[in-house]
Amino acid sequence: MNKRTFSAYLIMAAVPIMMTSACTNSTTSVSVRGYNHMNRLSIHIFDINGTAGLNVSPESGGGETCCVSIPAQWRPSIKIRVAWQYDQDDNSTRPLPKDQVVEVEVPKYRRVGAVQVHFYDDHRIKVVVSRCSPRHPFYPLSGKDLAPWTPSGTKEDMRDAAKRGGGSVEC
Repeated sequence: MNKRTFSAYLIMAAVPIMMTSACTNSTTSVSVRGYNHMNRLSIHIFDINGTAGLNVSPESGGGETCCVSIPAQWRPSIKIRVAWQYDQDDNSTRPLPKDQVVEVEVPKYRRVGAVQVHFYDDHRIKVVVSRCSPRHPFYPLSGKDLAPWTPSGTKEDMRDAAKRGGGSVEC
């Protein structure tokens, strides 16, 4: 095999590898949502990788802002930076907790959707990437992590609705 033929084989072998690599590195823009599970403190402002979210009153949430980029397909070790400031809705004289900044790993998602941050007492957060809201029975949080929200219907109801063409089990 001469040098020219060998070079052609290398190029032909490299192109599929580069194309596969490019596909796994593609990103998409998605909206940002916040959910406040606390009953006393508001989230005055938060951001995900610099994209601002809306103010989130106690035990409320769901408003969307645009947009943050995430990988179109999940892969291990995806991290995002979440920063937030607290506020009080009740004219309290208690001192506010200090501003928070954390870097968290994004849990596995099957389909790309909004980046949703759940804020809890003790400066804890959980991040979910999902097309669904916390009211969907297949939303990837459960039990006390969802409170005060509860699923609307059951997983079985949603499966039946999806079979009839009226719902989705894909979150």
